[in-house]
Amino acid sequence: KVEFFSGTSKLGEDLTSPYSFLWNNVPAGTYSITAKATDNQNAVATSTALVISVGNPPPTVSITGPSNNSTFTAGANVTISATASDPNGTIGKVEFFSGTSKLGEDLTSPYSYVWNKLPAGTYSITAKATDNQNAVATSAAISITVTNPPPTVALTGPSDNSAFPAGTTVTITASATDPNGTVGKVEFYNGSLKLGEDATSPYTFVWSNAPAGSHSITAKATDN
Repeated sequence: KVEFFSGTSKLGEDLTSPYSFLWNNVPAGTYSITAKATDNQNAVATSTALVISVGNPPPTVSITGPSNNSTFTAGANVTISATASDPNGTIGKVEFFSGTSKLGEDLTSPYSYVWNKLPAGTYSITAKATDNQNAVATSAAISITVTNPPPTVALTGPSDNSAFPAGTTVTITASATDPNGTVGKVEFYNGSLKLGEDATSPYTFVWSNAPAGSHSITAKATDN
C-alpha cells in the first residue's frame, strides 16, 4: 500500500499503482505532504515532503442601497443594504460601517441594517463581508448627506405698525414649528437687542416699560 499524509495526519491510501489520493475541500493553509510505501514484507519508506499552499480567495461585497450621494432629513431611519458572495465557500457575516465606526451586522442574506434617527451630517458608508474561512472584503464607499431643515417662525402679535403709549407693557407672541423635530426655544429681539425668550408654546414675551420710539421686533426659533 501507499499512504498519504499531511504532516502527521493520514489523508488516505491506495493499494494499486498508479498510487493516488484525491483530497477534497482542502481548507486554506500551507501543508507538508508525504507518501509512505509499505511492501509485502512490511518494510516501510517515506517520501521526501513537498509543501503546498492553498489560498482562500476573498468574498465580494457591494452596497445596493441607498444610492451614492443620497440625501435624507435629520431624524430619518435609513436602511443600508448589501449583496455579498464567496467563490469557494459561504458568507459568515456582513458588517456595516460609518467611517471607522461599526453600525451593526447581519449574518443572513439579504444583508441589511437599519440606521435609526440619523443626525445631520455627511457620512461615508461601507460594508465588510467575512467568509467561512475568515477572508474579508470591503465594499466601495458611498456618501450620504443628512440635512436639518430649519424651523418656521412668525410673529402673531402685536400687528405690524401698532402704536402704544411710552412706558406701556407690550405682549409679543409668536408661533413656531419644526418639520422634523421640535422647537427648543423662541427668542424675541428689538433690532439686534435680545429682549427675552420662551421655551414652551404658546411663545410669548412681556415687554415692560417699552421706551418711546420706533422698534423693529423679530422672533428667532431654534429647533432641537
